[in-house]
Amino acid sequence: MNQLQSIHISRKNTHLDFTDSTSALKILLYSHDSWGLGHLRRNLAIAGALVRSIPSANILMVSGSPCATQFLLPQRCDVVKLPSVSKDSDGCYVPRNLDIPLNEALALRRQLIKSSYTCFNPDVVLVDHQLTGLLGEAQDMVRMARAAGKLTIFGMRDIVDAASVVEKAWSSRECRNALKSDYQHICVYGDNDVFDVIQRYPFMKPYRHKITHVGYIVSPPDKAARRPVPCLEKQVLMTVGGGEDGEDRVEAYLDALELAPFDWRSHIITGPLMDERKVRFLKRKVDRAGHSHSVRISRFHRNIPALLQQADAVVSMAGYNSCTEILQSGKPVVLLPRNRMRHEQRMRTQSLAAHGWVQPLYGLEPMALRQAVEKALDSEKGSNDSPALNGLDNMCSLIRKACGLDTSYASSMAQAATGLLAD
Repeated sequence: MNQLQSIHISRKNTHLDFTDSTSALKILLYSHDSWGLGHLRRNLAIAGALVRSIPSANILMVSGSPCATQFLLPQRCDVVKLPSVSKDSDGCYVPRNLDIPLNEALALRRQLIKSSYTCFNPDVVLVDHQLTGLLGEAQDMVRMARAAGKLTIFGMRDIVDAASVVEKAWSSRECRNALKSDYQHICVYGDNDVFDVIQRYPFMKPYRHKITHVGYIVSPPDKAARRPVPCLEKQVLMTVGGGEDGEDRVEAYLDALELAPFDWRSHIITGPLMDERKVRFLKRKVDRAGHSHSVRISRFHRNIPALLQQADAVVSMAGYNSCTEILQSGKPVVLLPRNRMRHEQRMRTQSLAAHGWVQPLYGLEPMALRQAVEKALDSEKGSNDSPALNGLDNMCSLIRKACGLDTSYASSMAQAATGLLAD
């Protein structure tokens, strides 16, 4: 099935023209980034692919991630850092660093978003995950862009949460209007053979003409990276995403190591958002068990794909980026999905496990985890196949076509329009 067959055709679509190589195509990528690193990393991957694919592209990322400035940026790309927000123990949004009321932090973020749009004057606006931004903060920007004839795209993970939860979250008039009128394209970052958004989220059916499953978003491996030095001992890589809620999984893994002697090395990435006190606790636990020679704990690593290439097995939470990078590496993996706040990670684990691509573990009992890790280490490699991992190529293709940058654009759009009219 052609992943791009469902590109939306509308008589209201703006006719952007960047066929002149001297014209710069300006793209704004917005992500709210209140929890974890997934949205930031996914948008960095998209930004990198776009500047490689479109020589005239300049990209401005608008992000609320506290780590927005810690990653290397692609060429011709810059970032506007919004004041960060997080969630408290009750799941309510609160400012992460500023000691001000939430409404003041949101007002500041909203103004920065509008000013970024106005000053940068992008030709393309791509909004990630939140239809109208965090608590509606990006709604004005998207409507301004649509009214000005800009190309507006909503990008979403294939799995957001349970269908009833997503339907309720997107039931407001503002969200419905955004789906109906504010976005010309809805790009699903996933493979519809794994999780079909139109089938699994029935309330999305009225917008099916806008929806394209582009494939999973994952950066290609760095071919220029140095090949790892061969090691006589097997290597286990453990990653818990941003790390805000990963302590219990790391502790369970360390408890599993203490059950019996082991003959492999472990590199644990706690994530830069794990509380420093928790990291110190985990390091002391390693030292007390006498495993400091075989267990390394790092807070952050810029190149997780490079670590994956060195690993013989992986233990990971089931975040979107972690799963796509692990699937791309082909390494055996034990997934420990998050079991609170959202159903997303459990749903992703179940979908991938149904295809035999991952080994799921839904609890944190040390013996079960130990057995799962040993089974993964005994595997020569991961699954022989994988879902569609060509999301970056398809996203770039969609944007190039919508902006008139592909020579075949006119004929393909005319054929698609004829087909739609015939329907």
